Amino acid sequence: MSDIFNNELFEAFAEASDNVYIYVCDMRTNVSRWSKASVEYFGLEGEYIEDAGAMWEQHIHPDDRDVYNEDIGGVFSGAKSRHECQYRAMNCYGEYVWLECKGSIIKDKDGNPIIFAGLMTRLDGQNKFDSLTGLLTTHELHHYDFSMKKGIALLMGIDGFRKVVSNYGYNLGDELLVTFSKKIKEFCERDWRVFRFSGDEFLIITSLVDKDEAERLYKKFCGEVDTIEMADGQRIGISVSGGAVMFPQDADSRELLINKLEHSLEYAKNHYRGELVFFSEEIAEKHRRGLTLREDLRNSIRNGFSGFELFFQPFVNPDAHMIAGCECLLRWKGEKITDSYPMEFIKVLEDYGGIREVGFWVMEQAIKQQVAWREKYGDLQVSFNVSYQQFMDEDFEDKLISYIEKYKGSPSSMIIELTESCQVDKPQELSSMFDRLRSRGFKIALDDFGTAYASLEMLKCLHVDYIKVEHSFVRELSEPGHDIDYVIIDNLLDMCRRLGYDSIVEGVENGKVADIVGEMDVTLLQGYYYSRPVCQKEFEKLLDADKIKS
Repeated sequence: MSDIFNNELFEAFAEASDNVYIYVCDMRTNVSRWSKASVEYFGLEGEYIEDAGAMWEQHIHPDDRDVYNEDIGGVFSGAKSRHECQYRAMNCYGEYVWLECKGSIIKDKDGNPIIFAGLMTRLDGQNKFDSLTGLLTTHELHHYDFSMKKGIALLMGIDGFRKVVSNYGYNLGDELLVTFSKKIKEFCERDWRVFRFSGDEFLIITSLVDKDEAERLYKKFCGEVDTIEMADGQRIGISVSGGAVMFPQDADSRELLINKLEHSLEYAKNHYRGELVFFSEEIAEKHRRGLTLREDLRNSIRNGFSGFELFFQPFVNPDAHMIAGCECLLRWKGEKITDSYPMEFIKVLEDYGGIREVGFWVMEQAIKQQVAWREKYGDLQVSFNVSYQQFMDEDFEDKLISYIEKYKGSPSSMIIELTESCQVDKPQELSSMFDRLRSRGFKIALDDFGTAYASLEMLKCLHVDYIKVEHSFVRELSEPGHDIDYVIIDNLLDMCRRLGYDSIVEGVENGKVADIVGEMDVTLLQGYYYSRPVCQKEFEKLLDADKIKS
């Protein structure tokens, strides 16, 4: 074996740093030696490799190969004296990491290249500690053998952190993270390890082996950080959700541990905000379903919104007991997921993209359907739901007008319902939008009035046409002990009359409720007593039955 491979200098440099990888190539034989650290981290076949250039090129990210080949080619052609460039290479975990690669050629006395030596520095590993919080970076997890130790790993995230930054600014957000990280370090046992995972998320590797003890300590910690005091004396209330994994039982490698922690934290934020959730097969199954659901929805949108359908629930005139219109409600059935309810698939669309396209599709179908019914059934009032985010879309108004013009629709027959599940950050902009739409003849409704975000406050700045009274006040109105619901509804409807608004009462489940509410001078009724949401053909049967009665 060549002496260039077997010397103390190579050994010394090879072990100098965990983040630096060295190699030496005998250009006469095209055999190279790579440091043990590089073999382990990049999953190479061994320390001694023939034709390493071809092998290494396969590790380099496809988008970076031209940069690498151009630079290394300049060195071997004699156009450059040194190899120096940055690129991404795949490690043994299947991840691409950024490297800074430097190398040079040694020539013999006749000018023939005999040795090419170089080193690669992993750029992601240059900072062992996070610059903001001083905590370890997750790069340090590479040195932790989860298959040989026992413990519980916790991944914690501050709930609604983006909202904190939006309300108070990035500087205060950073200060909050620094203060929060100090409290974590103060709380943790000496042999525990704390990492800044990403953003507002922190990872703790504990020596705990008992779930109950972990949950007890987690609740204690959350109680200590429920209010964070800033340097200026300002106090900010926060909640913390967490995911937990026991190792090595549930995860014996870094990749598996992080994967399951992320799934558990996501599950906690979605279903048990402010609590600690241990990884389980239920979570794994929900995650698998979520991935399938996302892909299924994407395919449906790509394929011309296949699988999406509008269902219709009637609005009934309480005096004539005739259908006066309907609400359009979105339904979907995928190729793989066939049992998803709106609350599930709409949230996926909102969180992972697609809600904008689907929202415009619903708008178009609702207008198209109202026009199709007009000749046979008259000017039915047809409503569709729009979220605050959709209203604020810069294309919303143009799309709405273009569909009205395309199908020759009647704005006065369209009711646009603002779903009140979200907080309105810019009420003045929304108010201007409402005024423009109402000036064109569209009707605006506030959905689920009486619940969620500041209903009465919204009425002060938003001019609307309909108030929809939320079904929770109505469903049990005929049962004993619900006098307070009667008083609330009676006063809400009286307020509507005084303000000049029409009203729609949801949740009419039986004849008794229909009779009670019908005597309150309500404009329209809606609920299962008249019909559940049904497909187009079934709704048209209801309309045909009404025509016969009339």
